[in-house]
Amino acid sequence: MKKESAALILLFGMLLLAAGCGKNSRESEELLDAFLAGEISAIREDNGEASLNFDELPVDEEDWYSYSVGERIDLDNDGENELILDGPYGGMYIDARDGKVYVLAAGEGTAGVLSYTDYDNATWIVHRDTSHMGRQIYWLTRYDGDGNIADEFQLGAEYWDSPDDKYDENSDFTYRDAKISMEEYETLLSEIFGR
Repeated sequence: MKKESAALILLFGMLLLAAGCGKNSRESEELLDAFLAGEISAIREDNGEASLNFDELPVDEEDWYSYSVGERIDLDNDGENELILDGPYGGMYIDARDGKVYVLAAGEGTAGVLSYTDYDNATWIVHRDTSHMGRQIYWLTRYDGDGNIADEFQLGAEYWDSPDDKYDENSDFTYRDAKISMEEYETLLSEIFGR
């Protein structure tokens, strides 16, 4: 009888947990919908708590600097979807948590193009500089679901003196602030980005 009671209590607890997660997910989706409808603003913590209104963003399909609504996927590893706004330099990622909407990440120009990747059993936010001569640099950030950075690192190749703007075994390669070889760099590119 004790085993059956313990099993029922465990099952009931799991159901409550699942119901609670579903509720949080619904609330997050509703907040993201309210942001898109122009009912609430997103907080830009990187800009001194400034606010961002979706209806103030340019949305002209003919203009490269415009934004459009993209897909919703979990970008901060909390089990709830974030909103991707497609736009210049990779757009923006919008997160709903604690009853508010935040800009989780945004493209930062040609030296900080925004994207994401799945690596090491987590989703990582990526800013990259791969369009300038003499370098390929990737900054990767993994969030913990509460808007906090759980881990971050840089992967890069620098080849300033290359006559053909390509790296070779004599170029400088770094991973997590340590020097690595060209072979290690290419292996990491493959593991992280599937190249």
